[in-house]
Amino acid sequence: MNDDAEKFWRDFEAETSEKVEVKTIGTCFESPGDKQGVWGLLVLTDASFRFRHIPSENWLSSLFKPRRTAQAPARAIDLVVPRSDIVSLDEPRRGFMAKFLGPAFPRFTLRWREEGGEKAGDFAADPSSDLLRRLRALASPAPQS
Repeated sequence: MNDDAEKFWRDFEAETSEKVEVKTIGTCFESPGDKQGVWGLLVLTDASFRFRHIPSENWLSSLFKPRRTAQAPARAIDLVVPRSDIVSLDEPRRGFMAKFLGPAFPRFTLRWREEGGEKAGDFAADPSSDLLRRLRALASPAPQS
């Protein structure tokens, strides 16, 4: 890992007072039917699940975005879900062909308790990371003794 990345994660842990367990790139979809989401970091710490998107403008990203007219500037997204509030993880079944012809990053829905009820968020994560396996373990009920 290069020095900038190491510094970023040290600063992240200092800022959040949480230890990073799994980190990967992924997408957050603001509405369940959205086809295109917002790219950012998906992070599982010892205390929470997080999605962090920090908007940036560079020449490469400007090639792929529609021109903005009178819209407000892009906003940062910093979603924090305490691990203890995670209720379930829903992963649509991906058939054999979908693994080859579908999106590279599998989409999933995470549900959590929040004041006034339950909330859900749609995400997609790099399948080479350990994130989905770890979230499955958090969302499944503890074995009965």
